[in-house]
Amino acid sequence: MQQHLFLYKKSWVLSTLFLLGLLFVGPVIYAQESTSRYNPVAVIDTTSIEIGEQIELSLSVAVNPTDLVDFPEDPRLFLPLELVKTFETDSITYQGKLNLIKKYALTQFDAGNYSIPKQKIYVNNQLFMTDSSLVRVSDVVVDTLVQNLYDIKPITQVEKIATYEWLWQLLFVLLAISALVIAYLRAQKKRKLAAENKKLPPYDRALLALDNLEKSQYLLKEEYKEYYSELTNIVRQYLEEEVQIAALESTTDQLIEKLEILTAAGSLSLEEDTLTQFKQILQTADLVKFAKSKPKDGVAENDRDRLKQVVVKTKEAIAPPSQEELDAIAASEAAKKARELSRARKRKAVVIALIASGVILGLIGYIGPKNIWDTALRNPNKILLEKDWIESEYGVPAVVIQTPEVLVRDTTALTKIGEISIQKFKYTHPKGVLFIELETKKLSQEEQPDFNLLTETGLKALEGIGAKNIITKQENFEAQEGVKGMKTFGTADFFIAGDKKATKEDYILLFFGGKGYVQSISMRWIDGDPYAEKISEKIMNSIAFEKLTETKSK
Repeated sequence: MQQHLFLYKKSWVLSTLFLLGLLFVGPVIYAQESTSRYNPVAVIDTTSIEIGEQIELSLSVAVNPTDLVDFPEDPRLFLPLELVKTFETDSITYQGKLNLIKKYALTQFDAGNYSIPKQKIYVNNQLFMTDSSLVRVSDVVVDTLVQNLYDIKPITQVEKIATYEWLWQLLFVLLAISALVIAYLRAQKKRKLAAENKKLPPYDRALLALDNLEKSQYLLKEEYKEYYSELTNIVRQYLEEEVQIAALESTTDQLIEKLEILTAAGSLSLEEDTLTQFKQILQTADLVKFAKSKPKDGVAENDRDRLKQVVVKTKEAIAPPSQEELDAIAASEAAKKARELSRARKRKAVVIALIASGVILGLIGYIGPKNIWDTALRNPNKILLEKDWIESEYGVPAVVIQTPEVLVRDTTALTKIGEISIQKFKYTHPKGVLFIELETKKLSQEEQPDFNLLTETGLKALEGIGAKNIITKQENFEAQEGVKGMKTFGTADFFIAGDKKATKEDYILLFFGGKGYVQSISMRWIDGDPYAEKISEKIMNSIAFEKLTETKSK
């Protein structure tokens, strides 16, 4: 018996352990089976590219048609390669499975070995990872036997294309000013008409308003509320101005009561029948405005005629004003005219100011704000550029040039070194914004000048007067009649004694010459001065030479 009981307990324990094992192991097995159903694959079309070429990465996964799949979209997920383009997801159905394919175009602009990271693909919000891929990026090899190598080309100055942007801006400003002037004139016309109407006595103004109401379209459009509102307001306005009572703010009963009080006091001799008619019309207007009542045909026109009679009889019922009242009215009218005249003058001044502003803005747009500003401040180089220039010949051999001011002979430089004759002519602006120097040398021997050596000498001369950080450019220069020379130009920082801060200046060194003589022109000006640049261009375009046998020492 005990043995059977032991065997029973043992079998019960084993059964329990088996069931527990199924509970824990079953989900794991299911998860492994579900995971094994999705096998995302990453494939690249090549493992080696040259710099700038594209590589195609394809991510694919086979899923059920009802599964939700998310492919990577963030460009940072493909680093160190750069994402160029993402293609639309493609799909292929095979054996009941849906094979989704997502393609990406990648590239890299630096040579080296790179690894495309493992990509994350989510299927039904469950993460799956692809394998990483290795890519080699190679430099582009240039065959110098086929492709020649050339020096870097210098910067080419391109002529600026005229866009006439300022013309459109000027046109916009003029149109805006024209619109403002037109709007002002229209408003002025309306104010003038309103002012002319106000100049009429209240009685005449009320009759004119009633006649205009008769010509309106209110009744044709069955706009009775608007019609009666304007009709009663005309009469209320008349009573407020002529009878001096608060008619506009009063209700129908309050207005009739005020008129009855004035009639009883003798200030207004209105008949009872007139008051009754007026009250009936006001009550009809209240029904139309507040109860949306529609009057019968012909009633609205009849009410207008009846109210016109009310205005006429009210005018007749008003006692004539006393002399004191007439004087007060005249004084009030005079003060009113003075105020209107003052306002008219102010409006005229505003219009003149707007027109003047438009003209000034137009001139600024046409001429340019900098040009106007420099003219107002009397920019020294602008004055030199726009004045009458002087053409003179200097030195032996003679150099003929045009300059804004005559170059003065430097007597200290009129020397003979050995058998070399040197003559210098200079101009320095008093404010130091422009420097021009012309030098001629007559050599003892019939030898061609070395332009490179002359350039080095000229640059050392700049260093001798405090030039630092000299930036140098060189090009051939051709003057009038085909005379060729060397042009050296650039910028330099000039440290003048006593100044803590350097002054950046532009410079030009021109060298010409032939057997036995050298001619040079140097110019300096403050960097960024457009007028000085135009002066230098004008001087260079005017350079001419006389033959050595025909020149005379100046």
